[in-house]
Amino acid sequence: MSKYYDDAKAFGEKNLAPYAKEADIEGVFPRQAIQALREAGYFGLVIPEEYGGWGQEVGAHAEVCTALAEWDASASLCYMMSNVGAYCLSLYAGEELKKAILPKVASGEAILALAYSETANGTHFYLPEMEEETHEGYSILNGRKSFVTTAREADYYLTISRNVKDGSTNLWLVPGDTEGLSFESNYDGVGLRGNVSDPMILKDAKLDHFYRIEGNGDGDRLIFLVGLASSSAGIAMAIAREAAKYVKERTYSNGRSLGEIETVETNLAELYARAYAARETLFAAAYNVQSGAEDGFMNVNAARIMTTSAAVKNGSQGMRLVGGIGYVRGKNPMERLMRDSLGAQVMAPGYDVLRVWLGRQLVDLPYLKGID
Repeated sequence: MSKYYDDAKAFGEKNLAPYAKEADIEGVFPRQAIQALREAGYFGLVIPEEYGGWGQEVGAHAEVCTALAEWDASASLCYMMSNVGAYCLSLYAGEELKKAILPKVASGEAILALAYSETANGTHFYLPEMEEETHEGYSILNGRKSFVTTAREADYYLTISRNVKDGSTNLWLVPGDTEGLSFESNYDGVGLRGNVSDPMILKDAKLDHFYRIEGNGDGDRLIFLVGLASSSAGIAMAIAREAAKYVKERTYSNGRSLGEIETVETNLAELYARAYAARETLFAAAYNVQSGAEDGFMNVNAARIMTTSAAVKNGSQGMRLVGGIGYVRGKNPMERLMRDSLGAQVMAPGYDVLRVWLGRQLVDLPYLKGID
């Protein structure tokens, strides 16, 4: 394992784990955890060195996000969304916008968030209903985005709009203090409760064309999918860890622990093997993408399918190992981990959409045809 994973895992245990329970029970943004990540410089991970970042790529992103998710998946998701935004700016934004924003993110002064999903279009971010009216030097945006992780807490939001005149789509960076920007308060998630994924409203929001991101491509899509898979991989590993910890400590009156029972041992083995296989598949896919391999997108889809399945299966199996104490809120981390594991199934692109995409790729068909 690389130093990025090992260091982030140690960092997460010290700086994320202590706040995970409170963020989950109260359903609040993991502010202390994110502040620690800011101060440690982690938000500069995928930002080029010329803008003050670490200059790392998709592989390190996968390792760090997975390691952090082993302690708090909500904090890891909020962090990874900023990474995706920073990576997108690094690839596609104009030089002046890069110079204005990326050093702030790299230093921890600012964080980014993604505002892509809409109620009507779900997974299909490329078909936005948010409208954009173009004027000389600026545009007016109107619309609603449905699930915005890090709502209110980010300093800038990347969003997608449709031009009312020609139907083209454009990517924008929306400052958090933009007039006409507001958020609804309705996120009360089953799991991942620290995400504060509330809807974002833009009403007659005026954006200078300085904030329009002219370029477009697949780079941000791939790092986004890798980040989501990292969350599931981290959760799956955390479930294996917490199950092993509990059965070692849980003893009968004769002093024998649950961990000495063969059935328990075989279940533990399954938990770890499943989590390990999912994590390593993800890391292989991430570095495959980083190398520029032609099958990179296909392999990332496969990794996201595998990590999602591993987390969900581990959540159910881990709960059985821990027993009743794991079913009580706040008594054991297993109930939080089980709830957190379920989210990846419905995070766009959803589990079944991913399977359709991968299946079509395997028979050399356009992966989007028949879905949009």
